Amino acid sequence: MEIQTLKVATRNETGKGPAGRRRMAGEIPGVVYGESTENFSVAINAKAFEVLVHSAQGEHAVVQLDVEDKPELSGPIMIKALQHHPIKDHVMHADFLRIQLDKAIQTHVPIKLVGHCVGIVEGGVPDQHVRELRIECLPLEVPENFEIDITDIAIGGRLHVSDLTTPDGMTILTEADRTIISIHAPRVVEETTTEEGEEGVAVDAADGEGGGEGEETAEA
Repeated sequence: MEIQTLKVATRNETGKGPAGRRRMAGEIPGVVYGESTENFSVAINAKAFEVLVHSAQGEHAVVQLDVEDKPELSGPIMIKALQHHPIKDHVMHADFLRIQLDKAIQTHVPIKLVGHCVGIVEGGVPDQHVRELRIECLPLEVPENFEIDITDIAIGGRLHVSDLTTPDGMTILTEADRTIISIHAPRVVEETTTEEGEEGVAVDAADGEGGGEGEETAEA
């Protein structure tokens, strides 16, 4: 994995007032936490950071921190937590964690479903329950996504975390019994005739884990 660079500058002022002024100036306030160094506050270019968090690794990206005014503080970090605006959803504050490239980290990677699922081709309704996995591996071995082939899942079938295989050096920390995706039978509409000769409609809904109303649909 190629590590991206994030340019920042240190900031001395903290609190709501200074943070608000930073945002008005097109910057995002942040804090860098470290195991062997003191925490320090930074200011980040908002546009550049939005591009970063909308890249393949998203909000769990591993990056090379470039502290322009204090290069001795530069080094690899990972995004620890982001605070979003409650309405506009843009990033308002960022927390970072110093890491070592030769030491395993725990992070999340998005799931990417691939393949022409047999069950979907036959009319089944997919229901994706898990959209990212928590993994442990070396920082430079964190994948952009975790590809899962769903070609062979038939109607009524499901795929669990325990069914996955991982490359050497990677461990999946998400609970093994979690269902990633299930394929429900399609809804069947049957016409019935009452004693009075009126037609009624009975709907036989598919029974499946996770609600199965298709509001979360996986693309295969």
